[in-house]
Amino acid sequence: MSSRPEFTPRQAFDEQFYRQTLSAGVAAVKGGDFAEARLLLRKAAQMKPSDPLPWLWLSATTQEPAEQKEYLEYALAADPNNSAARRGLVLLSGRVAGERLLAEGEAVQARQPQEPLQAQAEQVYRCENCGGRMRYQVSKQWLICENCGSRRSLPLTSAADEAEQVLDFVLPTRRGHTWAEARHRLTCHQCGAVTLLDIGERAVTCPHCGSAQLIESEESADLLQPNAIAPPKISPEQASELVNQWLGKGLFIPDDLKKLAQPSALRAVYYPFWTFDGILKMTWACEVNRGSSQNPIWLVERGEEFEIFDDEWVAGLSSLSQADLQRLAPLDFKAIVAYDPGFLADWSVLAYDHSLAEASLDARERVAKRLRQSLHDKVLAGQEKRNLQSSAPEWSGMTYKLVLFPFYVGHYVYRGRAYRLFVNAQNGKVSGRKPIDRVKQGAFFLLVAMSLIVFLLAMYLLGLSFGWFAS
Repeated sequence: MSSRPEFTPRQAFDEQFYRQTLSAGVAAVKGGDFAEARLLLRKAAQMKPSDPLPWLWLSATTQEPAEQKEYLEYALAADPNNSAARRGLVLLSGRVAGERLLAEGEAVQARQPQEPLQAQAEQVYRCENCGGRMRYQVSKQWLICENCGSRRSLPLTSAADEAEQVLDFVLPTRRGHTWAEARHRLTCHQCGAVTLLDIGERAVTCPHCGSAQLIESEESADLLQPNAIAPPKISPEQASELVNQWLGKGLFIPDDLKKLAQPSALRAVYYPFWTFDGILKMTWACEVNRGSSQNPIWLVERGEEFEIFDDEWVAGLSSLSQADLQRLAPLDFKAIVAYDPGFLADWSVLAYDHSLAEASLDARERVAKRLRQSLHDKVLAGQEKRNLQSSAPEWSGMTYKLVLFPFYVGHYVYRGRAYRLFVNAQNGKVSGRKPIDRVKQGAFFLLVAMSLIVFLLAMYLLGLSFGWFAS
């Protein structure tokens, strides 16, 4: 087994000599002289412990998994964001087959299939007793047959911890970089009717016989599967009533909006969301005044700050706007349960078009930005400081979940124009656009302007009576 060489400040560092030693070590590895390579690479690692390259090449000098793992961990300690070290550790873990990994530097290209892919039913929601249609009953959170009334309970196992997946085991694979791109052609398992599905639809109801089916295809096999789900708490009837109430609210809406609006039937849809947990470390340096305000003594100090984040979520579909999501917030990712396909009966399910790799970058950028913005207040709180600088972020312990979150989706028509609607099926919040009554809006601003003028005039007259404006 290896032991990490110690580096002391007394060892002089020569960048050119280090490069020569590292190059000679790499050449020895390529030439198969592993004994010589180990001597040279360990010497290079001793000269510059912050460079992961000597450790990466040292991992190639042995076939012992324990030694390889130790070298790669040293490389990751030198550079926590080093992708080659992460890939090596993933392979050594045995959790991912080598053929699933992307080659170093390889990117997944958009496939954009021209023809619809053939899909088949993975699961059909039919009663085991009579063959009737099974429906998901929100109030009881069970499946019930609309024909004979047979019921089937669904597991409500909390998925807060169990559903967490290690990001490093998936991020280097092709599945971590792919997304839904194909339309599908489905032949109904019950009636034989052929339906052309939109991109990303995974659970659908046959428009001919009403049979609910969860589909699988060549594309769905390449996508990551959900491991958690947020069961709905609002029924379709409750959602429709909430939309009617929402249509009647608003300062500038037309008086006849609620009367003339024609809402469509709401469609129950599960949308995909990525959530991420982990730890961000950021090192900092700044000058701190150790003297007084009259006689400042500026000394350099360094330290570390951490951000522990939990359920940092990113929408899995680009069609979901941030404005809609803000109006529908909060999205409660604590009230999730382990994924079970039974929850999908009567609901459409959409696959993600925002890959895990893209979503993880979005989440990390958001967390890092948040820590940087708060860094000045966190570092040496209450002390006078200047020239605060921070390092590149270092990430550890990152996990992810792919969660299906429930919404009711539809639209309403008012005076010939359609407006889209969203209802959060957990908290009942409604999002959508409303027409504006310009006369009401203009009258409101005119009233505000007149009130302001009257107020200023009153203040002026009051000032004259008290002599405020006397020279």
